[in-house]
Amino acid sequence: MGDPKSKQGKGAAIRLMKRHHFSPFKFYINREKRLVIVLNPKVGTKSVRHALNQGFKEAFGMEDPSNGRYRLFKKAREFPFAPLRDYWHALSNTEDYEFYCFVRNPYARLRSAWLNKLAYGHDVGYSKSVRKKILKPVRKFARQNGCEGGTDHSAIPFSTLVSFVESETTGERDHHWDEQHSVLFMDAIHYTGIYKLETQFNEGMTHILKRIGIDDDCIGGLLGIHRNKSAPPSDTSFDTDLARRAHSIYARDFETLGYEEDSWKGL
Repeated sequence: MGDPKSKQGKGAAIRLMKRHHFSPFKFYINREKRLVIVLNPKVGTKSVRHALNQGFKEAFGMEDPSNGRYRLFKKAREFPFAPLRDYWHALSNTEDYEFYCFVRNPYARLRSAWLNKLAYGHDVGYSKSVRKKILKPVRKFARQNGCEGGTDHSAIPFSTLVSFVESETTGERDHHWDEQHSVLFMDAIHYTGIYKLETQFNEGMTHILKRIGIDDDCIGGLLGIHRNKSAPPSDTSFDTDLARRAHSIYARDFETLGYEEDSWKGL
């Protein structure tokens, strides 16, 4: 009849894989070390990928972080992809693994998403991914609701994005501005380490890289890399009303992750 615990684990894995935000591109899985990193968009993901890739190259001599897997996928050359069976094993046996992630002040993360995806596209052009998935629904929403940014080639202000995000359902938004609790599956995954990007990035990455087997001398160089920073804001972004609304959108993140309600000031 099989192991009931195993069946329960497999069911949980299937449910997680069916979620809106699940993607193997967001998971680093090391089955040997029983370690998983879940990437969080707009929260140091490029830095995490770079540290892993360079760490594998320098410490283990691996030019290809995915060790030749998934040759047709460009992303597999940029981030270590595990064998498919390892994804299944980790998500079916989460109690046997250490899960890690990085989080960010919800105010800063939302503003960073606007700066990176929408703020300057009317001047410099929108990326292909923004044109394909984001631009059309945001402009349509703006037109239908009398917000700025509804016409082609017009600027999309931060206030319009906040209104658009408010109108969407938690857990079904774009992963760049959905709540981190949903993006990181915090109701389904127990995390061994949750590190704040602002103050604990080096601490978290040092611990993770050591667990993988990369030595201190190599880690020092890996963590000296320059992390992506959003372009300077074209306006002040937050005011009291926008902060109040953003706090309501991300109420669970503020409560769970320990960021203060007034932490929008000075951003």
